[in-house]
Amino acid sequence: MMVSMFGAGGVSETSGPGITITRESDVRMGYLASVLLIASVLSFCVSVLFFGCDVYVATPILAIPFLVTGVISYIIGRRWIILIPAIAMAVVAYLFDPRISLLVIYLLICTGGIVVITGIVQRFLFYRVLSSIVRRDSGNGPGLPDRIVPFVLDIPDCVDVRRLTLDTDVRRNGIPWDDVVRTVVFSLVPCAFLWFFMFLDPAFRSDTEGLHMFALTVILYIAALVMPSTILSTLDVRIGSDIRDHRISDGLMGAVVRVLIPLLVALVFVGVLVSVNGAILYHVLISLVMVAVIITLVSVMYYTRCEASVVRDIVSKWSVFHPADIDSGYGEPSKKGGSDFPGTPVRDPRSCFGRNGDQKY
Repeated sequence: MMVSMFGAGGVSETSGPGITITRESDVRMGYLASVLLIASVLSFCVSVLFFGCDVYVATPILAIPFLVTGVISYIIGRRWIILIPAIAMAVVAYLFDPRISLLVIYLLICTGGIVVITGIVQRFLFYRVLSSIVRRDSGNGPGLPDRIVPFVLDIPDCVDVRRLTLDTDVRRNGIPWDDVVRTVVFSLVPCAFLWFFMFLDPAFRSDTEGLHMFALTVILYIAALVMPSTILSTLDVRIGSDIRDHRISDGLMGAVVRVLIPLLVALVFVGVLVSVNGAILYHVLISLVMVAVIITLVSVMYYTRCEASVVRDIVSKWSVFHPADIDSGYGEPSKKGGSDFPGTPVRDPRSCFGRNGDQKY
């Protein structure tokens, strides 16, 4: 298929799955993380079902993918100044309390694994997500993913997805703390489901063994789930409009808030029904603190170690994904050229393009 053939809004027909920015090392690490995830889930199930291990006690097994990828990333990056002290601290802490040892491993090593996995997911999904956005108004009819993505990102029907754009000149002067806070808020939605489990589990008690490590392990997965979305804010991905641009990250946050508020209301209602005591509220508070701590640690590591290379790789392929704006200039006076002369006609873009992006003749 010729590269010069464009879809809606100047988006190349080879966009999305046809654009590859994942490196060979990302593919290998992705396969390794997937295999480790499957193995850890199977080990967890075997421990609980066949060896009678308590769910809360066995949960740290599920942190193995983050642990292994974190160690490998430190070794490849020669970050011995972090890895060696982390291992030493974990060994010393184990002599006093194994739970403290696991906490050290989670905070200093597993967070590094989350950063690696975040970069891999961003490279793999970014242009696929953008392709689903621009295919929403495709004349051929969007598929299921092309309907789900705009819904999750809260993209209104009134915007022209052909005007999708991003910032190709990202400059950082430090850690974007506003984005860190946004990510923490985003993480509260999956965290609310953790609290529902704590409220409704009849076996839950404040002195349940392994409870803290169970919550920490779940929070690791929450961080891995929400961190990839930060690239939308970093690149300021947006859809142009004559009134106000629709920022994709704002749409996602709006959707999150609309889900979070009913969840919190339902959570309070359920808490009243099951007579939540002070011990459960204490664990909810601790989980809130740990979400903020882990998300902050992962964010600092991501923005200082990983973000620049991901942004560079994405921007390098933007001209392939969006080679031209075929509807640009229609209805807009040009700063140069014929529109500067009196009587120059201005063509209404609606006379050129139909609702679904089909060109009219």
